[in-house]
Amino acid sequence: MRRDNNMPVIPYIKKQNLFDAKVLLAHCVHVDAGEISTMKNHNAGVAHNPSSNMKLASGMAPVTRMLAEGLKVGIGTDGPSSNNDLDMFEEIRLAAFMAKTRENDPTALPAKQAMLMATRMGAEAMHIGRLTGSLEPGKRADLILVDIETLHNSPRFQRDPDGIYAQLVYAAKSTDVTDVMVNGRWLLREGEFTTLNLPALMEEANQYAHRIDNFLIEREQSVLSKLIAIGGATEGESYEVQAKVRISDPEIIIEALEKPELEVVYTRHYQEYDTYFIFDDPAQGSVRHREDEFINANGEVEYVRARLTHVGPTREEEFPSKVLLSRSRFLAPATQSLRFLREYFTPDSELFIEKKRLRWLVRYKQEEFYVNIDTVSKPEIGHFLEVKSRTWSRTDAQEKAALIAELINLLGADPEKTVTQDYAEIVGSALKG
Repeated sequence: MRRDNNMPVIPYIKKQNLFDAKVLLAHCVHVDAGEISTMKNHNAGVAHNPSSNMKLASGMAPVTRMLAEGLKVGIGTDGPSSNNDLDMFEEIRLAAFMAKTRENDPTALPAKQAMLMATRMGAEAMHIGRLTGSLEPGKRADLILVDIETLHNSPRFQRDPDGIYAQLVYAAKSTDVTDVMVNGRWLLREGEFTTLNLPALMEEANQYAHRIDNFLIEREQSVLSKLIAIGGATEGESYEVQAKVRISDPEIIIEALEKPELEVVYTRHYQEYDTYFIFDDPAQGSVRHREDEFINANGEVEYVRARLTHVGPTREEEFPSKVLLSRSRFLAPATQSLRFLREYFTPDSELFIEKKRLRWLVRYKQEEFYVNIDTVSKPEIGHFLEVKSRTWSRTDAQEKAALIAELINLLGADPEKTVTQDYAEIVGSALKG
């Protein structure tokens, strides 16, 4: 966020007016004192997820600072991909332990405070404190009964009335819960579910697990799994809409970019060297090794970046304007030599493409688009205009596809010369021809 938007996360979402809503902020591991103050001023709640933060090595949230500032901090589990058991008793205990570790203070976040965060303060963080979070007239009857007569809960000390909080936080387990009531309705009674067929659910879950196991076993032999195994692979943008048009004169497009309908955010100049590893099995997709040379205003190479991209069956849908909706891709840093990569991926064939890319990020009708002018020199197949934008839903994709079609006309390109192939396909067809 600091690199791309020149500000931390909290000021950025404030700028987007997100605090006009009732906000619950998840994790907040890396917020600073100024951001905490902003969160408090806008009455934002915080969901602290200790297991998830620890499993993903995300860091430890400054919970005690947030509480000292007066923020409402609740305790959550996050999802099953970063927290396998979704056990709230474990989260409460870890919240207390994590705070003590972070502050190097065994008195930080005492048990009573941790229990408060898991109940009443958690409801307040979610902006539903008027409905639940404590047992009092007018609120929903949301409660659990906990058996504290178990072996691991023994012995019990009664000198300090607050000792019950230490027992619940440091000794009790989720399996000690005997009864659960939600809004006055019993969902668990004396250890028995009243609304669920547990054996059937477990059998269904095991069937899903079996399918996932089979999928992963098969994937272990895939090109994508090899890319991930190299390390550092990340999934790229979820979806993008794009169109590519053959052009004869790049200068026409460059001049059109100065039209008042367009706002140029920035421009870049690259020299790109692409080596494609091609596989006979189309389901494997292909792997592209790209070396980017960033050319500065003086025409000098300022820095070089190399990375790998897994190009799968990317086309999700083609709109009437020949604008394509494409799936995500996986990226990884190319820290190994091409010789190593050839031996590692063992492609059935290779394809080399060299091109000059002029790139502009533009705003058109309040949406951002990348405009690329590519001159492919090896093999020499000419000039192309490429317009693309990230998207997040089918409706958004349809709207941006229509805007891309407008942009192609605005920039002076011929929509009839739109091509639906990527460069590897274009070059491959040319070589076969």
